[in-house]
Amino acid sequence: MNQQDEQRKDIILNIYRASNLLERIGRGIASRHGLSSVQQWFIIGTLFHSPEGELPLKELSGNILVTKQNMTGMVNRLEQAGHLVTWKDPADRRSTRAKLTESGIQVYHDLRNSGIPSNIRTFSFLDDEETRGFAALLERLVSELQQMDADKPDQS
Repeated sequence: MNQQDEQRKDIILNIYRASNLLERIGRGIASRHGLSSVQQWFIIGTLFHSPEGELPLKELSGNILVTKQNMTGMVNRLEQAGHLVTWKDPADRRSTRAKLTESGIQVYHDLRNSGIPSNIRTFSFLDDEETRGFAALLERLVSELQQMDADKPDQS
């Protein structure tokens, strides 16, 4: 294994480490607001930022990269907590759509405000230019990984 291969391996390992730490920190913030997972936070945030304020569950699961089964369970728990509503799409009865309730909108704002101090601390070692560059590199990495995932042979 050459030096570049070692560096790539170390980058991947550190991304996993960072992911696990972010999950742990995010789960703590989410649980303080009645959510059972960071993914539920992502669902609320994705719905909040969707152009129409609602999305089909299929699109929602694609946006946060979880399976349909996981999405169904998380959405059911959010619906039971009163944070969102779901309904069959009248234009496509096979499709279920979701939208935040007032409670879900309030949870979004609470989560966003709770996450700000953590985000500031997390990135305090970077200046503005480094932060922009890091964000751009991560977007490129995610895009490449999504393309690799889409290109893989179907496992079904």
